[in-house]
Amino acid sequence: MYQLTVLLTAMFAFNVATIAEKIPDNFNPDSRITYKTLEELELEDILFNTANNLDEESLDTASIEVLDIKEDAEINFDIKAHLPVNFNALQGMHDLNWNTIELVELEEEANLDFDTKAYLPSDFNPLKGMHDLDWDTIELVELEEEVELCFDTKVYLPENFNAYKGMEKEKEVIACLY
Repeated sequence: MYQLTVLLTAMFAFNVATIAEKIPDNFNPDSRITYKTLEELELEDILFNTANNLDEESLDTASIEVLDIKEDAEINFDIKAHLPVNFNALQGMHDLNWNTIELVELEEEANLDFDTKAYLPSDFNPLKGMHDLDWDTIELVELEEEVELCFDTKVYLPENFNAYKGMEKEKEVIACLY
């Protein structure tokens, strides 16, 4: 009797441990139930639930290691057997004449799905005052500010460098405005 009690207790403990380790991932009576182990649930909790509660100060982006894995693609068949004879993937690449292409701008009407007049004043005019600006009355002020670079720029420039060289001569400038 004592041995039977020990055997049943051991089986009960084993079943409880098995059930405790596996929790249903999603319950759908029509599909097969999949289970996650406690290790998977803990990892999922670490990755997704605690990431939402982190402060910006506690997250150190320098500690994140980014791996760029470059692997060669292995194709298990001969690609040339499926291409035309004398196939050249780069053929015609630079033959495009951009001067012969006509660019067409499609005008699309914006559909806002609500009446914009309800959100604007009754006498609203977006073009009001557009040509009222008198550029002669505007005074342009150029702020001269000394910039400190914290290093010696002469080390990086050629000998006898003159940034103003060629500026002494006045050149005739022709500007065409359309």
